[in-house]
Amino acid sequence: MWLKSKKIDKNKIKTWLVTGASSGVGYEICKELLARDYNVIAVSRRIPDFNHENALCLSMDVTKPESIKQVIEKGIERFGKIDVLSSNAGISANVTLEEETLEHMKEVMETNFFGTFNVINAILPHFRKNKNGTIICNTSQSGISCRAFGSAYVSSKHAIEGLASVCWHETRKFCRVMALELGYFKNTEIYKNSLSKKSEIKEYKNLKGFYINFKRDFENQLPIAIDYMIKEVEKKKLPRRLMLGKDALIQIGAEIDWLKKDFAKSRIRALSCAKPTKKTLIQKIFKK
Repeated sequence: MWLKSKKIDKNKIKTWLVTGASSGVGYEICKELLARDYNVIAVSRRIPDFNHENALCLSMDVTKPESIKQVIEKGIERFGKIDVLSSNAGISANVTLEEETLEHMKEVMETNFFGTFNVINAILPHFRKNKNGTIICNTSQSGISCRAFGSAYVSSKHAIEGLASVCWHETRKFCRVMALELGYFKNTEIYKNSLSKKSEIKEYKNLKGFYINFKRDFENQLPIAIDYMIKEVEKKKLPRRLMLGKDALIQIGAEIDWLKKDFAKSRIRALSCAKPTKKTLIQKIFKK
C-alpha cells in the first residue's frame, strides 16, 4: 500500500531536462511529461523528435561539458528555469571481465558514469541558486545487484549509485535526489548500441546471468513504471531509491539478503577492531 504524501508545488517541478530522450526510457518519460503539461528540454546526441509547444529538443553530448552548458543556457532562456534533471543517457555491454578491454571499459564509463557526473555537476549551481531542484538518476537494478557479462555496465551503474548517494547527502538544503532502479523493460533499446560478445572460454559458457534462479514469467510494463516515477516526483517527500519491475525487486532483494548475512558475520570482528579511548574510559567511570 502506497503511503499518502502531500503534493509538491507544481511550479517547483515544472521544467524537466531529460537526457537520453531520443529513445527508450528517456523518450517515454518525455512523452508522458508533455501529456501532463510539463515543460521538457529533451536532449540526446540525436535530436529527439517531439512536436509539442512545451518541448525544446536539442542535441547534447553528455561526455562534452561545453555541450551540456549550452543546453542548460538554452533551456533557461526558453523556460526561465530548470527544475528537474532526469538522467538516462547510457549504453549497455555484455562481455566477461576476463575478455573485457580497457578501451571498451573506458568507453562505457565515459558515457554512463562521467556523462552522468558532467550533467549533474553542470546543473547543481542553477539548482543551488534557485534553492530548488530535483535529480532523478537512472541507475537501474545493476546499480545494486550484479550479473554475469556486466563488468563494464554494472561497474558504471554501481558508480552512478554512489554518485547519487553523495549528491543526496551534500545537496539536501536545496535539492532532492532519487535513484531510479529499473528492471528490464522491453522496447527500451538498452542493448541497441551495446557490445555483446559470446565468451570463447569454456568456464564461462552457459553461465547464467544472475546467481539465483527465478522464473521470468512476467513482462514489466514501462508506462506503469514511468507513471509511478512521475507521481513520486510530484510528492513533497522523495524516496532515496525507487525500484520498479519485478526482476528489480527479486535481484536487489537477493543482494540485500547477502549484505545482511555479511553484516551479521562481520559484526563481532568489526567491533573488536575498536579499542576504547581514554576519554571513553573516564566517561564510563564517572557514569558509575
